[in-house]
Amino acid sequence: MGFRTIIRYLAAAACAVLLPMAANAAGAQGITKHTITIGELGPFSGPDSLFTPLNYGGVAYLNYVNAHGGVYGRKFKIVYADSACNEETGIAAAKKLIYSDKVFMIMGQPCSGVAMAIKPLLLKAGIPWMGASADPRITTPAAPGLFHVTYTGRAMGLAMASFAMTKPGVTKVAILEHSNEWAHGYCDPAAEYVKSHHGKIVAVTTLEPNATDATPQVLRIKASGAQAVMACVYQPDLIVFLRDMRQYHVDAMTVAALGADFDQVLTTIRHHSYLKQQFFQPYQFKAKINSKALQKFHDIFVKYLPKSDLPKNGVPTNFYYFGAPCAIVAVEGFRLAGTNPTTESWDKAVESLKHFNTGLLADTETLSATNHNGVHRMYAVGLSPSGEETVYKSWNKPLPE
Repeated sequence: MGFRTIIRYLAAAACAVLLPMAANAAGAQGITKHTITIGELGPFSGPDSLFTPLNYGGVAYLNYVNAHGGVYGRKFKIVYADSACNEETGIAAAKKLIYSDKVFMIMGQPCSGVAMAIKPLLLKAGIPWMGASADPRITTPAAPGLFHVTYTGRAMGLAMASFAMTKPGVTKVAILEHSNEWAHGYCDPAAEYVKSHHGKIVAVTTLEPNATDATPQVLRIKASGAQAVMACVYQPDLIVFLRDMRQYHVDAMTVAALGADFDQVLTTIRHHSYLKQQFFQPYQFKAKINSKALQKFHDIFVKYLPKSDLPKNGVPTNFYYFGAPCAIVAVEGFRLAGTNPTTESWDKAVESLKHFNTGLLADTETLSATNHNGVHRMYAVGLSPSGEETVYKSWNKPLPE
């Protein structure tokens, strides 16, 4: 072997060693010197596309960070993928994001069935997830890279029942639910809370998605003597139920799961004065939407989203705000992970957060190596006796402005 041949051989061997080192220096899949690629997986089509604002809220915040220089000079590149809230479609979309688009992480996905379906894929590929799906099993027990920084169905179910039972005299509670895992994720913890606080579940009735009539369910609840209803159903079905509750003069208050947007429900039910002190939902935020305390986020959504991604009237609703913490915490993880982040250093950075204030949620984020579920405390939102949308700490105790 000649001298030049030996030199070429040694140079090639050196490159073979240095190339993996260069890849590691970049930090992880999806991270380059100038960009961090984020996969936004959500139901951008189909009947469940009403949940896509959960994705758009996070996207707006990432665009806002980009406009202010990014994180250590890296800007976020966003790749969208449509799950249609269908498990098979979601798995195919996640595979594209991971293996073709080569994202660092997947963010946003609000549909629990899809999130649970892609969990094995995420763990095998070592791809982080930070979404707004309600099922606590996604992150419990804690799994590498998977984080809940919005409220799980369990937290919301406990909030629903605990608020209802602060109303004096409420001991008899009915359950209205879909038969799917999403609904059980809310209503099972709610029922547990009622029973453990000297209450009684007097009726359990099922209303399946795409219902056009809730008469049998409403009449059963009326006959049970329930003073409150835990409604774990999606928005269109909740609207049908609330209308039939009025038609049959059922006085029990309804506390609904977050399968619906409070403002959209009121907009859809044009003459909704009968819902005063009768319809409530868990409330995720530290102040009322459109208040001065949350003005920053309203402005971010309006400025950093195209008009096509906002409601027709241009006013962001609940789900835009609810999706933003996924991006807020992810960005904080990158800031803490330093100038050369890896998947492992980002994970540890997120796990290090203690009482981190998103500036948005009712609770602060506290995570650890064994706890990947960051927030728990919530309020409730409903219409006051005068018909004003009001955030409550407990029955008839409004959150101070």
